[in-house]
Amino acid sequence: MDTDGREDRIRELAYRLWLAAGCPQGRALDHWLAAEKAEAEAAEIDEASEESFPASDPPARTVIVGPA
Repeated sequence: MDTDGREDRIRELAYRLWLAAGCPQGRALDHWLAAEKAEAEAAEIDEASEESFPASDPPARTVIVGPA
């Protein structure tokens, strides 16, 4: 059910959050949930970017104005 390494990214981020917090005991779920939230937000941004900048759009034309 892991979509393109999503669970691995969450696990890695949760571990980094745990380290940054000073390796507290008993807070694994807090770090996991924070990592899940960050991963979901990153996925939303990626999806919005794909919708905003489709690769099928032709490049804009450049018009040079001035003496020829």
